[in-house]
Amino acid sequence: MTLITTCDALEDLCKEIDECGRFAIDLEFIPERTYRPVLCLVQVATDQGVHLIDPLVHQDLMPLWRRFHDEKIRTVIHAASQDLDLIYDQFQTLPGNIFDTQVASGFAGLGYQIGYGRLVAQLLNVSLSKTESFTDWLTRPLTEAQLSYACDDVRHLLPLYDAISQRLKSLGRFEWADEECKRYCAPEHFEDEDRDAYLKVKGASVLDRRGLAVLKYVFEWRDETARRLNKPPRTILSDSLLVEVSRKPPGKVEDLNRIRGMRVDQIKGFGQGIVRAAQEGRATPDKELPQWPASRGPSKRDVLIGDMLFAVLKVIAYEEDLATELLSTRDDLQQLIKMHRENRLEEKSTALTKGWRYELAGKKLISMLEGNDLKVSIGNTDKAPIDLEFGATLK
Repeated sequence: MTLITTCDALEDLCKEIDECGRFAIDLEFIPERTYRPVLCLVQVATDQGVHLIDPLVHQDLMPLWRRFHDEKIRTVIHAASQDLDLIYDQFQTLPGNIFDTQVASGFAGLGYQIGYGRLVAQLLNVSLSKTESFTDWLTRPLTEAQLSYACDDVRHLLPLYDAISQRLKSLGRFEWADEECKRYCAPEHFEDEDRDAYLKVKGASVLDRRGLAVLKYVFEWRDETARRLNKPPRTILSDSLLVEVSRKPPGKVEDLNRIRGMRVDQIKGFGQGIVRAAQEGRATPDKELPQWPASRGPSKRDVLIGDMLFAVLKVIAYEEDLATELLSTRDDLQQLIKMHRENRLEEKSTALTKGWRYELAGKKLISMLEGNDLKVSIGNTDKAPIDLEFGATLK
């Protein structure tokens, strides 16, 4: 293990990555103290060794991120979502050739959203320590226990990649897993949804359009204040208080005393800003008032059709030893039903109308929607298959 704190040492690591053509990566960060997570440690493993980069000392990580973005270099990671969000947000870098061992495990019949420790034990027969799971990664110097834990989090990723890849190829599913991981390489996956983020505040559904306008302005005030003070937004004002302020917009700072749960220090420190934002929301012209996105729920008939399709989907997943969640959600099925009714299936804009999902399940479900028969055969033992025959004539 090497601890990297200089530009020269990082350049040596990057040359090592170039020679190997692949590397594994993991991040340690603290998300709950600041507006954005604080990156505390970057762990990298190649076929030659494990390296720990201290971003609190060595802050120019762009040579590493260029390898991360290189389509010719395979990057292996486990449960990538949060780490990739941080890298994209703070370094504006997309992965070029990512492989998520957690995602791939679902295709290999190893479990859906399986944890790293369990996967290492299952495939490599190695037991990992959990003693530093909630350690403070901002402390310096890092202890031997912290360094050992950080190394373990990344040292097994390349062997896992090899083991899972071999299993996937034997099942003929490597391309499926690779295709699924490629979604992390698209900018659309990381597109900012802040414009309508206020609609996701818990409890916002009780508000009328005027209340939503107040919520929008107070939500934006909270975000700007949190960014300026470098604090998590909910430590400025909780979501429940956002809703209460929107339900009963204060006309003056003293009105905030009537809102249950509003602390004296919040009123003293932020009262004027809250009142100003609430009044701006109240002053929104009628024609500019926000509203919930128009979305008519599925009819009872479509819900019933969706239930039948989902039952068939679960059988397909069971027979293929795949997690149903990897194939489709109920919302995806309702979208498929709607697109079929509107003759828009050729758009291939849903998961079930393109790629491996279409070949495995989509075309069969569409066959049912087109009125073709389905024959189901159920064996009498626990291990007997459940056979589905599409297009059969039922007696």
